[in-house]
Amino acid sequence: MRTLLVIRKAEKLKMKSRSVLQVIKTTKKGGKLIKEIGIRDIEAVLILGREIYIESSVLSVLSTMNIPIAVIAKDSVGIVMNPVIITYNNYRRLQYNLPKEEQLEIALEYIKAKLKGMNNILFYHRRKRIKLEPLPKFNGDIEDYERQIRAWESVHSAKLWRELVKLLPDDILEELRKKYGFSGRTPKHKDPFNKTLSVMYAILYSLATKALISAGLDPTYGFLHKTRYSTPLTFDYTEMFKPVAIHATIQLIARQGLPELNKYGELDVEDINKAIKGLYEHLTLRHKDTKRSLYQLIYLKAFRLTHYLEHKCRKELLAVIYNRHTYRKIREKLRAAPHSS
Repeated sequence: MRTLLVIRKAEKLKMKSRSVLQVIKTTKKGGKLIKEIGIRDIEAVLILGREIYIESSVLSVLSTMNIPIAVIAKDSVGIVMNPVIITYNNYRRLQYNLPKEEQLEIALEYIKAKLKGMNNILFYHRRKRIKLEPLPKFNGDIEDYERQIRAWESVHSAKLWRELVKLLPDDILEELRKKYGFSGRTPKHKDPFNKTLSVMYAILYSLATKALISAGLDPTYGFLHKTRYSTPLTFDYTEMFKPVAIHATIQLIARQGLPELNKYGELDVEDINKAIKGLYEHLTLRHKDTKRSLYQLIYLKAFRLTHYLEHKCRKELLAVIYNRHTYRKIREKLRAAPHSS
């Protein structure tokens, strides 16, 4: 069983041996062992708290094993991973040499899938979908084409978020607005909704980074996102999976209420656990026809991108569009179950 390892305030990571990682709770008297886990059982490491200590040997081993570390800081999410250890060098050569127009077209496929997935959330809750305007067209000017794509995404995302937040119960939405000045998705905003969604996004970024590297791609070479992101291709690629996290956040808060933030303006341990569990409940849904889970598709679509680079599949097959109506719960054990220390 693969594990998402969550590390929080005042915890330390160290290697017991080359294959076993220890999680230690730091105290005034030294430390208390919380957990020992085999390296090969770790899917990703999620750093959420302050005062986290990581021995250099841990970073070396995780890097060698292609295990990403996602760090949620105050204003951003960083992905730490070795992008050099790969299986298929040819895919990266094709990735680097892809014409800019094609790069933007791939990014547009992912963005289009995100917006359609967000629209499907509205439809699932019996709300009217918003109308998507025609896709931007390449007119021979790459910079203008990129501006068109960004503007197209920005306008439609804003419209969709205005409708999506209305899926929250009225009392919760009112509290978010009055107490926190909530106005929708704002990554750096200190409110429980955005904090919960950011935790879920960080998990998606970790899984997507690992999937891209497993497929032989370079997550540091993006198509639309720029190098100010640690792994810009990850951020391009994850767009199509964001509706899964959005829906999971809306349903979690609608069912269980609005979590309280601690004195640091962060979610507490219990609410972080709920966010992780809520996302994995959605990721392990299986398509009613193909029987593939959304978790599996994170990996499968990364390999689909390599097929596209080799001219072995059509651009339209690169993305997955989230639609809760087509996915079903399963009773079997999770392939990648969340774990917190």
